[in-house]
Amino acid sequence: MIAIFESAAALKAYILSFGVLTPIVFFCLQLLQVIVAPLPGGTMGVLGGAIFGLPKGFALSASATFIGSCVAFLLAKKLGRPFVNRFADNEWISKFESIAPDKINLVLFLIFLFPAFPDDILCFAAGLTKISFRTFVLLVIFGRFPGIFLNTLVGAGLFADNLAVTIAILVGYALVMITLYLLRDKVTKLIN
Repeated sequence: MIAIFESAAALKAYILSFGVLTPIVFFCLQLLQVIVAPLPGGTMGVLGGAIFGLPKGFALSASATFIGSCVAFLLAKKLGRPFVNRFADNEWISKFESIAPDKINLVLFLIFLFPAFPDDILCFAAGLTKISFRTFVLLVIFGRFPGIFLNTLVGAGLFADNLAVTIAILVGYALVMITLYLLRDKVTKLIN
């Protein structure tokens, strides 16, 4: 199993080996990667695009990530810090808990929005704070879904063959980020 999960090509072949059950297997793996993180989420999003194309790959990745994020958040709310310490790096949890309460929603939103942060771990950390479930759901939708969409686009090959499409998508993504930054006060009110 380790060999399968270490290589994107091997993982793709493994997922496709399930035939008609491939979408269900992919969904379950994507959901589990949020909670137990055996796989990088970005890799799974790219694979979703490669296997299913843009609409179906995004729908599967986004829904599985959404459910997995909510499960992690609710488990942390219910079972507390000792449970979270089993799944999450204590250093990231401590850093997250040190954020001022009035800034925590905006910080979590920005961490979700930009790649290279341990956003799965922070779903657990968010469950240890006073963030409401409704607010958390909005943070996941607006913060995580743009990255999932971009990863699915990469996997679907929409960047590979057409430079104009690639530039248009990247410019569009940059404009969304700039707009969100300029509207950060309104975004902060929405997620508070």
